[in-house]
Amino acid sequence: MKIRVLAASLLVAASASAPLQAFAAETPAARATQAAYSVPDPAAQLGETVRQFRRGDVTALAQSLVPPSRWEELRIAYEYQRQKPISEHDREEFAEKLAELTGPGAIDRIMDDISPKMAEARAQWPGAQLMAFGAMSMAVESPDSDLTESQREALRSAIPGVQSWISATNFLDEATLRQALELLAEGVRKTGVTDLEQIRNMPIEALLDRGRSVLAAGKQAARLYGLDLDAIADSFQVEVLEIDGETARVRSSVRLFGAPVWADHDLVLVDGRWYGKEIAKHWKHSIHFDDDHHHGHGHEDEEPEVEVEIERGS
Repeated sequence: MKIRVLAASLLVAASASAPLQAFAAETPAARATQAAYSVPDPAAQLGETVRQFRRGDVTALAQSLVPPSRWEELRIAYEYQRQKPISEHDREEFAEKLAELTGPGAIDRIMDDISPKMAEARAQWPGAQLMAFGAMSMAVESPDSDLTESQREALRSAIPGVQSWISATNFLDEATLRQALELLAEGVRKTGVTDLEQIRNMPIEALLDRGRSVLAAGKQAARLYGLDLDAIADSFQVEVLEIDGETARVRSSVRLFGAPVWADHDLVLVDGRWYGKEIAKHWKHSIHFDDDHHHGHGHEDEEPEVEVEIERGS
């Protein structure tokens, strides 16, 4: 007997800089088109996603990044996986990986390993900065770059601030790195997860909810390096440029190191919600779990055969 379970790929936000208060500056044409088709407002949807990020609601954020039907498919696939027995190897491997960051003396061991590499990198850092700055300028100005003129203009406005940030931030300071690692380790501890059995006993929503403390720790760690993700998110705005049936075009903007940066995005309507056109192309994943061995067609100790079919959208 074959059990067919459809699983969707969970998207990672392309950028953490989404707004707490994202309000659309819609054009009259866009408003009229939207009303004519009675479709949801892309700006309102993005604004809600941003508010989820700002309050650290990892479960709601993850659910907002895929269509409802894809989320249900992912949940079913996750439930299938968590019904499998845990091998002793997996149990020990999980415990080892967790201890590498959160165990007694873990941060000291990490720093002992990294410190010599950081010392070596310090001598090369000035030259590396110059090369990075040159690469940025080349990417923006080169006719071979795969950028629209609007993208070039946006990046030109951002480069001075990015260069100033890189120049002013000591990325190779060991004390700062130690503090960032301690924040992340504490964030993982606050999840309360200590072994693989706990994870297997949680539905996917409960597992993601444990990630709140990790997201908060990540934001704190980023601030140590002069990157305030929440402040960047607060500056985010979106303008609806056009809505045509099940497609839309929007322009997002954010202030990055004091300069506005913007980009245009093509969206498609899936399950009544808007998603990036290019990302949506890769959502059709089918997973077949072959459990014939449970009915005399295989060995009892064999794992189910998993076949993955990927169909690109048009």
